[in-house]
Amino acid sequence: MTPLQTAQHYFDLSNKSDFDNIAKLLTNTTTYSSQTTGIYLGRDGILAMQRAFHGKFASLHWKVNSVEEVKPGIVLFDYDFTGTMPNGEKIESSGLEYVIVYDDKVQHVEIRNKTA
Repeated sequence: MTPLQTAQHYFDLSNKSDFDNIAKLLTNTTTYSSQTTGIYLGRDGILAMQRAFHGKFASLHWKVNSVEEVKPGIVLFDYDFTGTMPNGEKIESSGLEYVIVYDDKVQHVEIRNKTA
């Protein structure tokens, strides 16, 4: 797969909360950084954080507004997030997600909140 295809696959799996297949795209040296959830190193730490984050919601979805490979191996997603809490409360946010891919593996994910 191309880096763009790998990154899109990762994003699609995240929308499905498919942690088993997300795990196949991560390595023990993959890093993850988000203003919301913090900084993580390695497959196990990243998956534990993702499971906890997804587990807070009755449903969640990232809508991709645009995606492009901005530099070789660096894919940028512009997205809108909508989550529904178990009590019915809606959570919405928008952001930019950089996914760095090398040899068909996600090397780094960085999420940045959009500023108005």
